Amino acid sequence: MVRLIRRYNTVSSLKSNLEKEIEEIEQSINEYSNVLGEKIRINEELSKDDPEFLELKSKLENNLTDKNKTDAKIDHTKNNNKKNVQKPKKSSKKDSESWYNLDQIMVYNGIGLKGELELYFKAIDELKIKLETLQRALSALNNIIEKGLKEDMACIAFQGSNGPLQISFLKTSDIRKNFSFKSIYTCMAISQENIIKIGI
Repeated sequence: MVRLIRRYNTVSSLKSNLEKEIEEIEQSINEYSNVLGEKIRINEELSKDDPEFLELKSKLENNLTDKNKTDAKIDHTKNNNKKNVQKPKKSSKKDSESWYNLDQIMVYNGIGLKGELELYFKAIDELKIKLETLQRALSALNNIIEKGLKEDMACIAFQGSNGPLQISFLKTSDIRKNFSFKSIYTCMAISQENIIKIGI
């Protein structure tokens, strides 16, 4: 089940969850980029003069330069959390001539490497948009914490496919105990016969 709403016992656990998601997305982008590079190297000799292949290769080179710029932004953001990361560029949704639109399914016109590579490019673009959204949310959360938000507050967070991270703070449900034993003391019981009676 996909969980759109998550409950966090502390703001710091929300922060660490955002950092973990950012790390996972960066890892996925690197994996997809490596797969793309490997597939292009293997098939470069076979498709030297193919114009579609050359176009995809130029896309990959552009993606690698964009990745380097994004990495530089991430390092800069880590050093200076107060600066906002730029908003992500929306990917163009124009339909290529190579794709057939069958209602809610797009099918590539052909079998082989080109359609596969285009899907990897689209996956990387989607992941980059999600990565930038999460980085902006983390940066904003760090700013709020610096301004005095208590990190031990409980909250629930909603994050849809579009839009900002939405947080609602909760009252803690812990009931304070008025009295409790820190430890239990045990001793030997004294029998009634051994008790000294003091009389007047």
